[in-house]
Amino acid sequence: MITIPTLKEIYDDAISSLETNLGINIPTFGKNIFRPLAAVQAAKLKLYYLLLAKVQKNIFVDTADPVAQGGTLERFGEVKLGRPPNPAVAGQYTSTVTGTVSAVIPAQTTFKSDDTSSAPGYLYILDIAYTMTSTSESITLRALTAGAVSKLSISDTLTATAPISNVDSFATVTAVFVESLESEGIEVYRQRIIEAYRAEPQGGAAVDYRLWASDAQGVKNSYPYAKAGQDGIIDLYVEATTTDSSDGKGTPTSGILTAVEDVVELDPDTTLPMNERGRKPLGVYQVNYLPISIIDITIQITGGSYTTDQETSIKSALVEAVNLVRPFITGADVVADKNNILDNNKTVFVIQSTVPSVAFTGISITFNSVSLTTYLFNNGEIPNLASANITYA
Repeated sequence: MITIPTLKEIYDDAISSLETNLGINIPTFGKNIFRPLAAVQAAKLKLYYLLLAKVQKNIFVDTADPVAQGGTLERFGEVKLGRPPNPAVAGQYTSTVTGTVSAVIPAQTTFKSDDTSSAPGYLYILDIAYTMTSTSESITLRALTAGAVSKLSISDTLTATAPISNVDSFATVTAVFVESLESEGIEVYRQRIIEAYRAEPQGGAAVDYRLWASDAQGVKNSYPYAKAGQDGIIDLYVEATTTDSSDGKGTPTSGILTAVEDVVELDPDTTLPMNERGRKPLGVYQVNYLPISIIDITIQITGGSYTTDQETSIKSALVEAVNLVRPFITGADVVADKNNILDNNKTVFVIQSTVPSVAFTGISITFNSVSLTTYLFNNGEIPNLASANITYA
């Protein structure tokens, strides 16, 4: 990237150039036209520099700005991924209502989630009018607010915003018909594009399963393995984004696993002819779509004296470092980025790098309540460390 000079640097360079070419010494004060002329030229050149820097920035996917900011990022995505960033998805919920037989619930009837629900205060709409054929029926309500903020759970209750003739005003969620999903963040989208450029398709290798799975919304990463001792079987572990996961740790919902299965079987690009959409290699007769295994981590630091700010800094650094550890997939991951081991040495390094001035006497790490000095993450195992699980003794 070019270095953009400051306005003063451009101005001083213009003055120096005029003095050299004209063989004069331009006074700082008094009547002269050259300094105002240099200032005008400096302002114009500054704009050229800024424009050149923006153009240069947007010819690389890792630095490109979104189209909304005048950049080219989505254009890279359209070419390499064949899609723009995934928008947020509004959830749809099968809900039970009670009333009189033959009563009609009009289309566009809205319900508001109760204060005791998972997402209190949001509105949900009935898209098609429904006629009661018994005293208890199930209707489908669609969230008017897309994304995880309006996500309801089974047994959540809602109340109609206006009375419904011969129908009770209450509804209870009994099933999730369409899962609510967050929109794809621009940096997540950027990383998807970079991965697509870095890892070219290879006709069914590990990298292909990772690229295919990334087409399903809500997927953060995936970890494919050939099942040990069995030909033609793939175990594909799926990690969800934090907001779209079922537990806030990355465990995918059944809907996300189904979406991954769909995109592994068929390219989601419906503009392609059907004979070009098949993905799963012929020799693979079974793919097991599995959730990741969460390994809960606790860390105890013994000895040393810390201020509150130092403790906060250490916790933040440890959480960031541990939650970057991921299984290494040969043929899909870059060897230089390999980061699949968590041990005492790595933990000590993070602490000493964060607060070099404080000495401590020991470190204790537990993995799912088992104390170990080192752990190799494999077979879809994902570490999870919360700041509350870092203690001092």
